[in-house]
Amino acid sequence: MAGSWAPEDFLLFSPRAYWRLFALENAAVWPAQLLLIAAGALLLFGMVRGRRPSGRWGGPALGLALAAAWFWAGWQFLALRYGAINWAAPMLAWGFYAEGALLAALGLSGRLAFTGRGTRAGAGIGLLAAALFAWPLLAPLDGRPWQEAEVFAIAPDPTAIATLALLALAPRSRWTVPLAIVPALWLAISALTLFTMGAWQGWAVFAALIAGLVVCTAPRKEPAGRL
Repeated sequence: MAGSWAPEDFLLFSPRAYWRLFALENAAVWPAQLLLIAAGALLLFGMVRGRRPSGRWGGPALGLALAAAWFWAGWQFLALRYGAINWAAPMLAWGFYAEGALLAALGLSGRLAFTGRGTRAGAGIGLLAAALFAWPLLAPLDGRPWQEAEVFAIAPDPTAIATLALLALAPRSRWTVPLAIVPALWLAISALTLFTMGAWQGWAVFAALIAGLVVCTAPRKEPAGRL
């Protein structure tokens, strides 16, 4: 019918062009992915064993590592790669810079501690595992090559999911909501983009968004910490 439209009519790029961005970025930083996955495995193993990044060095180090991931994903992927096919991406990158700056400031001040225990922390660890190890599998599950895999600290979605997961391990404070805003907004934008593309991965991102918000805001019966 004349005048009819579909959601994909609003896309500024083709799905193939979008997925190709991940292949280009992965090729540019290879073999950093192996180091990131290995570091994630060590972190997750320690958390499962009850060892939390805290204290004088642990919490600040993880906070600064998260900040670096946000700066890199914002600059290298959003501003440079995604910006080539989406004029709004460089503006969205400023949110990533703001998130990175806040994480860096809190890390350097010693206010970050990931000492959580209990159900809320366990859910956060599960979500962190999904961000680190399940998200790279979405590409082959979709029939796309491994080169298009989304890896934490390189691709924005797993970076945002991992950040929400780690907030579940941090005591609730006045910084919890500010730290959760950018990851949540990005995941909402990403899910909407994927739905518009007709990609089933949008449901995975949407589920991670809901899970992340739940684990971040769920009450925990522990004394307040330093965050």
